[in-house]
Amino acid sequence: NHPSLPPALATKALVVAPMVDASDLPYRLLTRRHNANLCFTPMIHAKMFLTKPGYQKKFWKVGLDGGGTPPQDRPLIAQFCGHDKEILLRAMKLLERDVDGVDINCGCPQNIAKRGRYGAYLMEEQNGDLIVDIVRHLSANLNVPVSVKVRLLPSGVEDSLKLYERLVDAGAAMLTIHGRNRFNRQRMTGDSDWGAIRKVVELVGHRVPVIANGSISNMDDVRRCLEETGADGVMSSEAILEYPALFTETNVESTGWKRTGPGRVQMAQDYLDLCREFPPDEGGQGTGMKC
Repeated sequence: NHPSLPPALATKALVVAPMVDASDLPYRLLTRRHNANLCFTPMIHAKMFLTKPGYQKKFWKVGLDGGGTPPQDRPLIAQFCGHDKEILLRAMKLLERDVDGVDINCGCPQNIAKRGRYGAYLMEEQNGDLIVDIVRHLSANLNVPVSVKVRLLPSGVEDSLKLYERLVDAGAAMLTIHGRNRFNRQRMTGDSDWGAIRKVVELVGHRVPVIANGSISNMDDVRRCLEETGADGVMSSEAILEYPALFTETNVESTGWKRTGPGRVQMAQDYLDLCREFPPDEGGQGTGMKC
């Protein structure tokens, strides 16, 4: 639907990552104007979504068609965190009719995720048995696809591949692979391991879509990542948060590394216009407080 999208990428997913306090409705709509074709909500804490009405309201208008999000905010995947399969199921059931899929957060490396038993730490509980059981339970009882956003295991790529295959066997309909482990953050971030993502594609890519995440800063990186990994799409977080028109031909080799897209002031004005149309304080748009 975007005339500026290169034909070679027409069948690829250009994905906006789930970002706490960032990937709210106005922001998602802004990125969709500039070639993003799949968005995730910010991470939703499943237990808080069920037990705290104020928290739930900030994220979703449960019972309202579309959950408060307009038709142009599709396709949309709602990401949840948690470790209790029944709580996750009950939370996801509340909005499954309003989204195109639900996702389990197995990527957050922060200490709060360790305390909450979610994110990248969930992958390591019970040697992976817990997350496999969660995926199996959710995929059997929901009416939308269940995906998982994962990191590499600290124990290595081979152990990671074994777990990913188990997740697909359990019913995961898509995997997003962040090519770093939970220790690769802040000053230890390093480059995303696209070679490891390539191995995931070779292992399960004939069964489910695989999205590559990490080390994407412009469209040249998008093309290079897709070529090196064979993935079905790429996901960006920090880079697209810095510049919502990331998925356009700007600041790339073909433009002489010049910014040819809208400037940051224009981006800010466009975002504020969308905020006026969809006021964040009204809630129900996939945004909320930190968990």
